[in-house]
Amino acid sequence: MIYTNHKIEFDPEKCVGCQLCYKACFVDVIRWDSEAKKPIFKYVEDCEHCFYCQSVCKKDAIKVIPDPSSERLHQHFERYA
Repeated sequence: MIYTNHKIEFDPEKCVGCQLCYKACFVDVIRWDSEAKKPIFKYVEDCEHCFYCQSVCKKDAIKVIPDPSSERLHQHFERYA
């Protein structure tokens, strides 16, 4: 198992329920709560840090904060040399 401490900050007061973040998340970290009409951030440790959700949010309700110590963020390019 890979240790991560990734975070996604979400301000529900700014969210207007447009679902753009939910639709932008191709790894299914963001789910949609139909009752609350707000996103739910599940499996944050699987986030690929593409920042799509943050960039499509027109209300700045989402901030993606990657964990720099995560093994998933460290690429090993020497093996391709």
